[in-house]
Amino acid sequence: MNEKDNHLLTVELSEEQNSNMLDGILNNLPLSPLPKGPEKKELDRVKEPPAHKRSREREER
Repeated sequence: MNEKDNHLLTVELSEEQNSNMLDGILNNLPLSPLPKGPEKKELDRVKEPPAHKRSREREER
């Protein structure tokens, strides 16, 4: 097939970022490292509400 008629070769020639990788796979450069997500933090701990203390007057009733 003629290069002029080969649409896949034409696309690859126009899209490849370096011309030494003309192998039929578009943009096959090494993948850039993925950005690391936020570090896992220990969950906030919520204090238990203090137990309700009854007044002495109420206990005496």
